[in-house]
Amino acid sequence: MFSIRRMKILAFGLAAAVAIGACDDSGTDPDPQPPAAPGGVTATLSGADVTVSWSASSGATSYRVQRRQVGGGAFADVAASVTGTSYTDTGVAAGNTYQYQVIAVNADGASPASALAEIAVPAENRTAILNGTISGTRQLSADTTYTLQGIVTVEDGGILRIPAGTLLLGDAAVQPTALIVRTGGQIFAEGTETNPIVFTSSRPAGQRVAGDWGGVVINGLSQCNFPADECVGEGSSGQYGGTDLADNSGVFKYVRIEYAGFEVSFGNELNALTLNGVGSGTELHHVQTHDGLDDGFEWFGGTVDATHLIATDISDDSFDYSTGWSGNGQFWIALQNPDDADTGFEVDGNEDDFDAQPFTNPNVWNVTLVGKGVGGQGGTAGESTIGMLLRRGTGGTVMCAIVTGFGTAGLDVDNPETVGRLTVGSSILFSNANDLSTDSDGFQATVWNAGAGNQIADPGLADPFDRDAPDFRPAATGPAATGCPAPPANSGLETVDYIGAVDPAATTPWYMAAWTRWGDPNAG
Repeated sequence: MFSIRRMKILAFGLAAAVAIGACDDSGTDPDPQPPAAPGGVTATLSGADVTVSWSASSGATSYRVQRRQVGGGAFADVAASVTGTSYTDTGVAAGNTYQYQVIAVNADGASPASALAEIAVPAENRTAILNGTISGTRQLSADTTYTLQGIVTVEDGGILRIPAGTLLLGDAAVQPTALIVRTGGQIFAEGTETNPIVFTSSRPAGQRVAGDWGGVVINGLSQCNFPADECVGEGSSGQYGGTDLADNSGVFKYVRIEYAGFEVSFGNELNALTLNGVGSGTELHHVQTHDGLDDGFEWFGGTVDATHLIATDISDDSFDYSTGWSGNGQFWIALQNPDDADTGFEVDGNEDDFDAQPFTNPNVWNVTLVGKGVGGQGGTAGESTIGMLLRRGTGGTVMCAIVTGFGTAGLDVDNPETVGRLTVGSSILFSNANDLSTDSDGFQATVWNAGAGNQIADPGLADPFDRDAPDFRPAATGPAATGCPAPPANSGLETVDYIGAVDPAATTPWYMAAWTRWGDPNAG
């Protein structure tokens, strides 16, 4: 018979044996149980962020959330210890596509990764107001649409940088609205052929009209042929001018300016692009002004060079230069508004003193000016009148121009001071109401006949009056195919054989590119 003491000893031994048998030699559980992979993983947008959600895994104590950019390499943790079943990722970038996976974790280990959840984060539609003054460096971003409100100025020492692809809206509800670069300030508006910078109206497309906002003004420290205290820009745009002919106001390339121009007061207007005393250190090319209320391009003095310019559907003058501008220009195109326009060129020396120096004295090569229609007919009477109006003592050279379709005359020259300084050569007038003006002074005939290589002949432009897809290429065997002399060696201009702004042999003309706009001026 067992004693009670012996029974207790046996019971203790049995319990110990069971406990020992439950362990291996290392004292650890031989069958660890990590959780299963989470299921039901989804990724959804939460504003600018992504929220990842999943179903709970049995036995999990936490979760790891991993992300990779599609096409961007391996997964990496974005959250290492999530205790719930969702996580909001705030580190995503607009315009990218991401994949997510979730791993469940407990004391025994980690699960396999879940199935993938993929999501595209759309490009952001950011907006910002641009107003007041810029005195330091202001860097804009192409992923933001900027609304210019009121007069925005880049002050002396200030720098405004605008990257390719940026859209800027002139506020049609706040007048006048304009961007003005003061003397000593700089603008670096650097678009590309496929990704231009666009200034346009804040109105919805289809409702935009000329004059919705003021435009862009650049004031430099180069020459002006008025007394210094009278070198003041139109539209209350400020003082300009000086003696620094190489003044550098920055870079302005592959830019389009639409629906600009504003009359501050009678005879005091803002143009689409105004260049006041801008120096030769400034880079300016591939710019289009479209559907502007006043001039498309206007120079008051300065020495800046300007190539590959387009003025379309401008209500006043397509190109207007005066006040001593003596830069170099090449490859300019104007397609006039048949119902609301003035001249293709309006060129002056000095409106108060025809002998004021420095003279307006540029080299302008390879120009195509297209008026309202064949024979100067069509559109509204009294509009798109003169192709080139050259007067008030201007000098300089206009070479290799084609002028066609104007309602009054192709060429009009005024004032005897102009005749002695101006050269027009190797140019073609055709199908204007009058190729040479019929006014009584006869100066246009004097200048025209003195210029070598001038012709009144059909250049064979393919389709210059098509407003949606104009073709300004001259006939390959016509009078414009050859005959353009080389520009001055120090001008920096290209030497080409053809007359006009467009190569007759071009497969795709330079003006039919992603940075330009063509079409009905009333389309908005």
